Amino acid sequence: MTADTTLTLPMTLIDVPKDRARSLDAAWVEGLAVLIASQGLMHPIRVRPVGQRFELVSGLRRYRAAELLGWASIPYTLSTAETADDARLEEVMENLGRQELIALDRCHSLYELKQVWERKYPHTKNGHNSPKKQEEGGTQSLRSSSESQEIFGFARANAEKIGLSKRSIELAVKIWTDLSQASRDRLVGTALACKQTELKALSELSHKLQAQVLDLVLGDDDVTNVSGALQALEGGVVPDPIEKQLTALRKTVSKLPEPVFDRLILENEERVIAALKRQGRI
Repeated sequence: MTADTTLTLPMTLIDVPKDRARSLDAAWVEGLAVLIASQGLMHPIRVRPVGQRFELVSGLRRYRAAELLGWASIPYTLSTAETADDARLEEVMENLGRQELIALDRCHSLYELKQVWERKYPHTKNGHNSPKKQEEGGTQSLRSSSESQEIFGFARANAEKIGLSKRSIELAVKIWTDLSQASRDRLVGTALACKQTELKALSELSHKLQAQVLDLVLGDDDVTNVSGALQALEGGVVPDPIEKQLTALRKTVSKLPEPVFDRLILENEERVIAALKRQGRI
């Protein structure tokens, strides 16, 4: 058996690493399951052997979709990754090559790529060659530390490989680093997760303020972005839940034809009368 040979493997023999470089959106998995059920699995998952079992390298959504469909086995190809870091690097590079990768997942993937890269090539950490490596001739010596940082820094080393600029890689990594774990978890499956500008604005806030902003953006239809949430918080005008319901109801009721409005009142006559009595109107 060689890499890229497609075979089938019992689902029960596959282990999924706890920390993945891409968030799992349940709604996405359900939609994918529908597509796979009608079209079949177009791309096999990728695994690597670990002892008598196999560890998933890439294809978590496909694997979970197959679980939803009740599959006993799934098509796979065999990874040549020898270590967990090799497997993570393979997973991340595949993710970054996919066009549908949303902003939050791209930030996560680039952060993971940086972690793996610096573990595999520690002399590049902090953007420079280590003196030991230079003495051993392991890498080319450079004339200045600034030039060394420019060439051997993680972002510069990987920019061409993944088709992103050095600056865009650094920004994505910073966004993921500055978001709290709670914020990352809450962002999964939301509209904000698709917009890097919103993620950047959120990441620049304290963790406490991130939570307050997300409370508003994810819990109020009238607040749709980080800027709007900050304006509400700074102005001390945090939307009241009852007022929010009233606003939505007013819009609906104002558009009702008279016959429909009359019927609505009649069907709720007892509650209307009771409310008027509480207000001292009758």
